Amino acid sequence: MDLQYSSDGIHVRELDLWLDPQISKPTAWISHAHSDHARGYSKTLIGTPATLELYRMRWPEDSDQPQRLIALEYEQSLDWHGAKLTCYPAGHILGAAQLLVEFGGQRLVYTGDIKLKAPLCGAATEIVPCDRLILESTFGLPIYHFLSRDEARDEIVNFARECLEEGATPAFLGYPLGRGQEVAYALGQAGIPLAVHGAIAKFLPDYERAGYSVPGWEPLDSKQVQGKAVVVVPGMRRLLEATGKDIRIAYVSGWARLDNARLRAGAEKLIPYSDHCSYAELIEMVSATGARHVDVIHGYTEAFAGILRERGIHAEAPAYARSRASEEEGVAQE
Repeated sequence: MDLQYSSDGIHVRELDLWLDPQISKPTAWISHAHSDHARGYSKTLIGTPATLELYRMRWPEDSDQPQRLIALEYEQSLDWHGAKLTCYPAGHILGAAQLLVEFGGQRLVYTGDIKLKAPLCGAATEIVPCDRLILESTFGLPIYHFLSRDEARDEIVNFARECLEEGATPAFLGYPLGRGQEVAYALGQAGIPLAVHGAIAKFLPDYERAGYSVPGWEPLDSKQVQGKAVVVVPGMRRLLEATGKDIRIAYVSGWARLDNARLRAGAEKLIPYSDHCSYAELIEMVSATGARHVDVIHGYTEAFAGILRERGIHAEAPAYARSRASEEEGVAQE
């Protein structure tokens, strides 16, 4: 397949299909609903039902520019310009999916953002055999290894209970879509009273419809946090601390593995749980897919492609990926 990488995104030219384009295109696949992937207002948009629903919350339909949404359930296929498109779980956030493109006797898999370990909320990733793999490698260095779902749940719940028993307020930093809901889910399922920031709370109904109930949560009032755990976006940390109350901060992120994470996040507790693959998971994915050609995108692209080449795999870091890596390296995305 003829793939074209540019600042606009990834274009499968024979199919006139864009993969997570950065601007509006005629036809696009969106792997998940984070704003760095679900951008623009493409005329025809393909994604999972959950992704399209979340996308629509961020990009309401324009009555002057009708949009065609094509929903694909996991393992459902679509015939597209002589190709077969099938989506599979990616484990990143609710609705996140990989795309398998079968065309001209070739199998191409585009992972989007992906994790191999089972998430707190969402479908576990399925490894899809392929000839060519376009792999997201945000954490593609050996220093990155993360907690399992169960380990992360225990760390979150235990920290919250410890703080509450000591009369302090545990505050968990989470991103508006994905991590925030996972933390709230872990706390709610453990029966811990919690208050959730509005940017995170607005997506909770989508998670609850998908079966991830968060019992007992209430909207955050920064003046009324005593006796509760709170789940907030990172920008709320200083506001909470300014209340003068005993606030203890927990940072739940893959970036919590870095040496400077405590200082950078202003956190007492670091919980290295990610919605992306760890280094070991990335290596396992490449091996298990059987891909003969790997395009490494996002994050430590050059370094990880070099590691794969040392292992005898034909791996490249396309120029588009290098241009975006500087935006993502060391910066926590949603």
